[in-house]
Amino acid sequence: MNIDKSEILALIIGQLRLDLTSLEQAVAIARDTATHADCLGASKYETMGLEASYLAQGQGARLLEIERSLEYFKRLTPVEFSSTVALSSLVTLDDDQGNRQLLWLASEAGGLKVIYDDLTITVITPRSPLGQRLTGKCVGDEFEVAIAGNSRSYDVVAIY
Repeated sequence: MNIDKSEILALIIGQLRLDLTSLEQAVAIARDTATHADCLGASKYETMGLEASYLAQGQGARLLEIERSLEYFKRLTPVEFSSTVALSSLVTLDDDQGNRQLLWLASEAGGLKVIYDDLTITVITPRSPLGQRLTGKCVGDEFEVAIAGNSRSYDVVAIY
C-alpha cells in the first residue's frame, strides 16, 4: 500500500481548520445568547442566560483545544519510517474480529477522523488505552487492550 503521510497530514490540518471555523461561530452565538437582554431572566428560576454562559464556556474550552491541536499538526514533520510505533507513526492494525484500522499516533486531536483514498484514518493519543499499549510495538507484535470493559487483541500489520 502506497501511503503519503504528507497528504494525510494536510487532511488532518484541513479538518482541524474546518472544526475551528464552525466552533468559532458556535462560541459567538452562545456568547451572544448568554448576554442577550431576553436571556437575563426576571427571577432566579429563569436560567436561560446562565445555561447559555455554561455552553459558551464549554465551547470556548473546546475551541482552545482545537487551536492547540492545529498548531501541533502545523509544526509536525511526518517521520517517513520507523521500526517501532512512536508519535507521528501511522499504523495498520488488525483486531481479533478481522477488522483492519489505520491509526495516526499524535499528542493532540484524539478521535479525529479523516478519509484518505477511501481509507478512514483515526488520530489517537498515547494517553488513550489503545495508544498506551500500541506505543513501542513493532510490525508482527500482538497485544491486548481493554476498552470500555471489553478486551480486544490486535496485530501490528504495518508502520508508516
